Amino acid sequence: MNVMYFEKDKNYKIHAGRIINCDGFFAAGRAPGSTLYVAENRIAAITHRNEVYRFSRPDRTAVEVDLAGLTIVPPLIDCHVHLALDGIDFTAALKRWDNQAELDRSIQEQLRDTLDCGILAVRDGGDRRGIARQAKSRYNAPLIKSPVHALRKPKTYGAFLGQGTKQQELENVLDHLATLGADHVKVIVSGVVSFKEYGQVGPVQYTYEELAQIVHGAHHRGLKVMAHASSDEAVSLSIAAGVDTVEHGYFLSDDSLAGLAEKRIPWLPTVIPVAAQLRNPTTGGSDRHNRYVIEKTVERQLAMINKAPGLGVVLGVGTDAGAGGVRHGYGFHQELELYKNAGLSNSQILQSATLNGANILNLDWGRIEPGYPAAFIAVAGNPLDNLAPLKHLKYAFLPGDSTSKQQ
Repeated sequence: MNVMYFEKDKNYKIHAGRIINCDGFFAAGRAPGSTLYVAENRIAAITHRNEVYRFSRPDRTAVEVDLAGLTIVPPLIDCHVHLALDGIDFTAALKRWDNQAELDRSIQEQLRDTLDCGILAVRDGGDRRGIARQAKSRYNAPLIKSPVHALRKPKTYGAFLGQGTKQQELENVLDHLATLGADHVKVIVSGVVSFKEYGQVGPVQYTYEELAQIVHGAHHRGLKVMAHASSDEAVSLSIAAGVDTVEHGYFLSDDSLAGLAEKRIPWLPTVIPVAAQLRNPTTGGSDRHNRYVIEKTVERQLAMINKAPGLGVVLGVGTDAGAGGVRHGYGFHQELELYKNAGLSNSQILQSATLNGANILNLDWGRIEPGYPAAFIAVAGNPLDNLAPLKHLKYAFLPGDSTSKQQ
């Protein structure tokens, strides 16, 4: 896989076998044989190969790239990861937090895997040490969005995600996060899904007034709120409080789906961290009852994903990468396969994995159209016919250069 960084003072002419664009509703392919022109890090024009386009600054160095036989697709975006964890061994990952050299190696490997899988941006869900924030300042690609750490009540679920915050400390903590450069606020609204008792989820942590205060405080500072919320109670509370995305959302109801659609709140179903437990003997994969609970939980989540587009719910793709059994990068394509199992079309899945993700991360990516940033990937084959080519990235293209940070 090759990464190419566009230089602002050069003109680029890129011949593509096919271009897939997202128009806000679904992904669609342009006629084969298009040529894409890039100037000043943005798409200047798209023409058929026989058409002629003249750059506004023809005096600049021209670079021609032949991607004949390849398909250009908007960047894949993972809207929920944990770079501080590796998805293999939770305890070992926590120990690495105290060994900077080992931690650096692990982060670099995870980001390389992410990039190799065509994911050019990730949104982190936080960790107690702010490790993703550190990675954000050091690596060029993929682009990293970090909340620094998550907000949660003291003595509740999520100690590895963030120190407990008392409600009276909230304004000071939000100020501190904003000062540290947080890209969004992550709040733990509920506990986690049980793998032993079907339908059981850890308790809701906040009252409506408390959660609304967090949302208002974050929005006042220009920060969106991603809410860890499983159980219908937690999801409906999050909707009422005005969060910007609902993460997980296990056991949400049809009414909550309708609420998400009405408020235009994206949902990140994160199916793979639960489905992955079927392969893990320590969490129930080898226990008949636990396996039944996990399978039934996944089945219900897929059924709700199937309903979501028809109700107008905006779906993003988030993997919870770093959670047990979910490796960075690879888990993304497993999540896409689960969306396919839920009955979504390839077009709907591509829309969720690209443009919807870009909107969730406040990026003006996701469209291959004149005026938009020159950020896209190239794969062999047509993902509208078969998603498998997305696993085999040939090129990644990004605006900027590769000199300022590591890759």
